[in-house]
Amino acid sequence: MAKQKAFERIFIIILENQLQSAALDNGFMKSLASEGVRLSNYFGITHPSQPNYIAAIAGLPFVTDDNPINLPGTSIVDLLEAKNVTWKAYMEDLPENNKAVASKGLYFRKHNPFISFDRVRNDPQRLAKIVNAQQLAADVKKNDLPQFSWFTPNIQNDGHTPPANFEPNIPLRRVDFLAQWLKSFLQPLRKKPNFAKGTLVVVIFDESVPHDENNVYAVLLGEMVKPNTVESTRYDHYSLLRTVEENFGLGTLNRNDLAADWFRFLWGEEPPAFNWAMHSQ
Repeated sequence: MAKQKAFERIFIIILENQLQSAALDNGFMKSLASEGVRLSNYFGITHPSQPNYIAAIAGLPFVTDDNPINLPGTSIVDLLEAKNVTWKAYMEDLPENNKAVASKGLYFRKHNPFISFDRVRNDPQRLAKIVNAQQLAADVKKNDLPQFSWFTPNIQNDGHTPPANFEPNIPLRRVDFLAQWLKSFLQPLRKKPNFAKGTLVVVIFDESVPHDENNVYAVLLGEMVKPNTVESTRYDHYSLLRTVEENFGLGTLNRNDLAADWFRFLWGEEPPAFNWAMHSQ
């Protein structure tokens, strides 16, 4: 386990359905990558969307489709709360009246992995930590940003289904739309001291479309990373989960997070050497 924290807080933004190469064709996304560390070999876990979201907080996909699912097992929430690490999941356009259980308007349940877990959904105190994204501004103003924050944009802003005038069937136009949103949302936020100090910002995509590669855009931003850096170690959503576990001393869920390598470079460490003998057996 890591001996000290590499970051005080982590803020994860998850976007939709693009190859890394397609995302980097957009000027803003390319510029943003140069402001931090780009993980050039970061991969989604599977297809479609929902199992990637669930895998990122639970160490297993648990599902193979986007249909609503109720899961009895544990997630990152259980580890965070066991160590008194604060958390919130910010959801754009979260309806107030259905407590996040059903998709409505621009909010889609399949992009909210927390609600799939019985231990969150059926616990009023935990359920209350899934909030409308509008609450973020107030939390930052009060200097009350949680140690672990997850941000899911709405179905348009995440690039999944932009408005019709952005020709949603053309992948590059979807990148243009989500990049426009991300720039207007993230860049002002990063200038606020209450947000920026000690916060590692992670911008990732859930999966790639087309499905053949699943190599997705992943960028780390913050005062603890060296700008204009490319890290070529192979990572995936389990690596992100393991990095959170390592940083806050949470232990693991004993699923695929257990064997996942974490972002060791944040601690100035090298990735472990590949064991050819082990892999040749």
